[in-house]
Formats: sequence, structure tokens, C-alpha cells
Amino acid sequence: MSTVETRRPRIGDVPAWVCRVLGFLTDPHSHTLRRLLVQLDGKALRGSRTHVTGHVTLLAAMDYTGHVLAQRQVADKSNEILAFRPLLDSVDLTGTVITADALHTQHAHGTYLRERGAHYIAQVKANHPGVFDRVRRLPWREITLDHYDRTRAHHRLGIRRLKTVAFAHLDYPDARQALQVVR
Repeated sequence: MSTVETRRPRIGDVPAWVCRVLGFLTDPHSHTLRRLLVQLDGKALRGSRTHVTGHVTLLAAMDYTGHVLAQRQVADKSNEILAFRPLLDSVDLTGTVITADALHTQHAHGTYLRERGAHYIAQVKANHPGVFDRVRRLPWREITLDHYDRTRAHHRLGIRRLKTVAFAHLDYPDARQALQVVR
């Protein structure tokens, strides 16, 4: 009698090192990753601007494969920050990891996500000077490199480095880890 070993399908874009960093000891099932990672992004609709009105902006929550879980129009003369909570109120966030651009690195958003049972990856840039300064002052030179990737694409060399560090307090809702990504 012979047996055939089959592998569960994986999302092809997820390298093995990412799965290890996320804590998967074996290859996760593709549905697990799709359910785990949710990204938020806002876009202005091309061709929606007229001589009377400005462009229409939508904020969407998508799973890792790009399927839209929820979408909401951003009010005129507003921004995506005010559409964040109403958009996510209709989505089950329990156990998910939410990613969004730096605009959504707001204390209120972090608190909201944690109250809803979600985790988050908050991008910290110079537009949040207090948190940015605290993260920048972590001892990055002494922290071990977790991943190094050197690839050639679009006729140029790309280098990516990733470091992670755990810490006791960063003055951001339930934040316990920082990642430094250098491209």
C-alpha cells in the first residue's frame, strides 16, 4: 500500500520566513492567512471629480487576497480617519491582524481594534513625533537581524532588512513589539 503526501494550499506571496515570524510552526492553510490579515486602504475614484464636486474617496477593508470585506465612502471635506470605525463596525475583527497606512496610526484606532479583539501593525512615521522618537531610540544596532533579502527587480537591486524587538511600554494601546523594516 502506498500513500501520497499532499500539502495544503498556501498563498504563494507569503515567504516561509514570514510564516515563521508570525509564529506558524508548519505551513498555514491559505484560509488561515486570508482570515488573519486584513488591510485598510483608501483610494480616490478615478474620473469622479467634476467641475462642481471633488473626487469620491472610498475606504475599504480587504483580506490578504484582495477580497473586499467592507467599503465606505469618505465624507466630503473629511478624511479616512473619521471613516475608520464605521467601516470596521460591520466586520468581525476577532483574532485578525489589521494593517493600514500611517494615517491610521492613531491612539483611538489602536484602542478600538484591541477592544474588538484585533491586533494591529501600526506604521510609525515622523507625522507621529512622540511615538516615532521612542521607536527610533530603541537600540536597533544591538538587535539581531531577523531577515535579510537581496533581490533584483525592475532593473535595480532591492535590499530588505527586518528586525523585531519586544519592549515593556511604548505609549500606544497594548503595543508590545516593534518592527524595523529597512528597504
